[in-house]
Amino acid sequence: MIKDTLIKLVRDAGVVGEGGAGFPAHVKYDTQVDTVIANGCECEPLLYTDQHIMRRDYTAIVQAMLALVQATGATRGVIAIKRKYDQVARLFSEAMVGSGLELAQLDNFYPAGDEFILVKEVTGETIPPLGLPKDVGAVVANVGTLVNVSRAMENIPVTRKVVTVTGEVAHPAVVEVPIGTSVLACIDDCGGATVADPVYILGGPMMGRVVESTTALEDEVINKTNGGIIVLPRGHYLHEANTIPLEVLQKQAAVSCIQCRFCTDQCPRYLLGHGFETHKVMRAFSAGIDAAMEAVQAHMCCECGVCELFSCPMRISPRRINALLKQRFREQGLNYEGPRVVNPSQSALRPYRKVPVERLVYKINIAGYMGIHPEFSETRPPEKVCIPLQQHIGAPASARVKVGDKVQTGDLIGAIPPGALGANIHASIQGVVTDVDRSITIQGA
Repeated sequence: MIKDTLIKLVRDAGVVGEGGAGFPAHVKYDTQVDTVIANGCECEPLLYTDQHIMRRDYTAIVQAMLALVQATGATRGVIAIKRKYDQVARLFSEAMVGSGLELAQLDNFYPAGDEFILVKEVTGETIPPLGLPKDVGAVVANVGTLVNVSRAMENIPVTRKVVTVTGEVAHPAVVEVPIGTSVLACIDDCGGATVADPVYILGGPMMGRVVESTTALEDEVINKTNGGIIVLPRGHYLHEANTIPLEVLQKQAAVSCIQCRFCTDQCPRYLLGHGFETHKVMRAFSAGIDAAMEAVQAHMCCECGVCELFSCPMRISPRRINALLKQRFREQGLNYEGPRVVNPSQSALRPYRKVPVERLVYKINIAGYMGIHPEFSETRPPEKVCIPLQQHIGAPASARVKVGDKVQTGDLIGAIPPGALGANIHASIQGVVTDVDRSITIQGA
């Protein structure tokens, strides 16, 4: 497919990266590269969203990959999955016959689905610190994003999202719902929570965001980047690890950090050769937040959680501390100005320090949920949706509807502001617009 045509279709459909922060796909794909990689490695334990998508939509993924390879001028297209996905491998192998695409099968380690790690595994090249895959001639696309690219090629916009609902719910399931559906409605459709006073993780267990109460969850809706909803009992290890107060984090760093280097030596970024040594950030933070503001290397943290949830023998929180510093850097406009070189010698032990998912799930106390393999479950259409105007990196979409307007599924209701980085937003159900603010509420017809 001609690049300009594909880029316009993807832009019009509101496609964003579904595997991360929601970078607008039409901007990401407007490049020339050597290799296009489809990411089907499903980074986080407990999530089955991408596995379901690949089993159901493997032909659409292959179709989108071929279009993207052609549009970017790539000479190589690779669909990357985990080796344990036997059924998915067979489906792709059959669909790829004669296509020129390759199938890469990775071991079951965390974080296999991280873009930097995936590019290294597939191409052997190392993305420089704070760089992008295109810096080494690659583009990475999540398999869910590729399904939306395939639909965009048929002028179908992004209006629905596939989500894993698991943990302490009566009927764990993979569901597909209109964007803007209440998170609580998704849990209710799966039989509701099975524990009193639960807490929730939106996303995966390692990098997801903790919501501490059902009341707080009432305002949460499914957007283009949600991949999972995990229900846990209050006081679970992941709940406690994610809610330690700042002053306690600082005291723990000062009193408990033994500078063992385990957080650094098992850090996926350090093992790629990046100049990121998080034990030094911990040392600086032990003297207080002001002293730690000099630890600019915290910019390089990918917040995967290996350091605090797997490596640290003292159970302190390097990831949260790095995330806190990165937030402060953004607030003060402090950019990383340090070296961006790669030290290949740091990668010598990388093959032996990959974190096995089988061990990780015991460390974070979710092994009891791993035996649950949720099948796809249809959910009832919601009575209303509340669609955020910002579900992506960049500027919020500008509302194109007003209260009282009648909309059909797929209608454009939010557009990219002129000259801005952003993504279009579309109505996910048929109905009447009842509120327009930072979100657009549609009451079903």
